[in-house]
Amino acid sequence: MEEKKDIGLSYLRQLDMNPPKESKLLYFQFSAKYGETTGRKMLTDLYRKIREFEDNPEYLREFYEMKNESLDKALLFNGGYQADNYRQICNWIVDNHDVFGKEILDAGCECGIMSCFLGMALPESHITAVDRSSNAIRAAKELAERLDVNNITFINTDVTNLPGQKYDTVFAMRLLQENCEINDVMSGYNMLKAEAADFAENIDDFAKKLAGLVAENGYLVSAERCDVDPVFLGWIQKLNECGLAGLPECYREIVCEEMENQGRIQVFAARNSGMEDADEVYRFWCACQIVHTDLAKNSQYTGWYADMELQNFGKELLNGFILQDSDGNNLLTYSLWSHKEFPDFLLLYQAMSDEHILSLYQASSKDDLIRQIEDLKREYVQAGTVAKPLIFEEGVLKIGY
Repeated sequence: MEEKKDIGLSYLRQLDMNPPKESKLLYFQFSAKYGETTGRKMLTDLYRKIREFEDNPEYLREFYEMKNESLDKALLFNGGYQADNYRQICNWIVDNHDVFGKEILDAGCECGIMSCFLGMALPESHITAVDRSSNAIRAAKELAERLDVNNITFINTDVTNLPGQKYDTVFAMRLLQENCEINDVMSGYNMLKAEAADFAENIDDFAKKLAGLVAENGYLVSAERCDVDPVFLGWIQKLNECGLAGLPECYREIVCEEMENQGRIQVFAARNSGMEDADEVYRFWCACQIVHTDLAKNSQYTGWYADMELQNFGKELLNGFILQDSDGNNLLTYSLWSHKEFPDFLLLYQAMSDEHILSLYQASSKDDLIRQIEDLKREYVQAGTVAKPLIFEEGVLKIGY
């Protein structure tokens, strides 16, 4: 059987992208390109700008302008952190080329890496590439000239400010974190659907504007760096509310090498064909979770799989508390639940930061488990933190006093 060609890898080589295996090697690449003093200062300044996120509300805009001061600088930095993302998403585009129409919008094109691939892979299509960074647009135009790609129009604006034109396909890659506030959505340890609803409300305005650019029966292609988590669920739910129904056959989770780390990107297409039933959207999310996960082992579930199992099978809250620091920030939660389908089982849920665990116990151990939870709560309170009871009423998890 003939081995499938890695189109994405061929494209990276065309861009002369050679992603380093570890972050210190990125310094060597910058030094080799610009000289040791200049190259190291360039990269150090970029990292310094990223670290301003807590104190400088303009840090992200300034970072992108700085990174895209020249095309080669942008290609070097993006190659270090996103080369494998580009490679695999390019291959996804080739495998799903039928969702790309004649008029394509690249929303947030950055320095044009994906715009130019779309232009080359789909020569009969016209690409409108938009970014709010003026330096990014200049770099993108230069890349198109280098690659001799002539079917792209570049526009320097925010995608939400585009005029009323509709596109057969809107390609949106890694836009959510820059267009909404998601950091606080998952810090409350609420039930899965409630957290997703919070995010969906947060992203409402941006989603409506983006969905409004998709022509009737056209497609939105979304590639977001997240897990199959409440953010992803809220995103597909909000798109569905906007009439963009997800296509399960196009879904893929991409696991990308990012130097010493790994990143996960959820890629799927949604068609502007009308809203589906909300339960169908939730089932789509569950299927995405189950397809790739290895987080269910014996009587214990971890990660967002734990939250999915609690959402689907938690019936009555028997006992539980949420721990907060002196400023009211949520630190962790413990809760014990009866099982919707199997009364002989109990569900013990624990969550701290991004570590979520759901364990199954025999119902006969109920009193011992409640005693353990109460003992644990006392220990935390004695250590100076605040433990508040959890209350579950009409499907809503609340914090008591």
